Amino acid sequence: MPALSEIKIIKIEEELRKCPDCGYELGFHTSFVNAHANKEDPVKSTRELYRVILICPECGARYDVGWKIPASEWGHRIIKTPAIKLSRI
Repeated sequence: MPALSEIKIIKIEEELRKCPDCGYELGFHTSFVNAHANKEDPVKSTRELYRVILICPECGARYDVGWKIPASEWGHRIIKTPAIKLSRI
């Protein structure tokens, strides 16, 4: 497998099984990167969260499609939603 490349953020349209870089058509390998790694955020999370990274087995291109999973917390599902400001009527 080629050397690690920079992780590219991409959007899935209808299907993602073909590598956008080299055209390999048989899907991807996966890896997991700590979502809080290398961030200088003053608010630290107590929950380990990982980004799911897709890796092309042919050319080594790496892609982030926005999937995140918790580490070993399968019984505890936390879902973050955007805050909505309520107005008074």
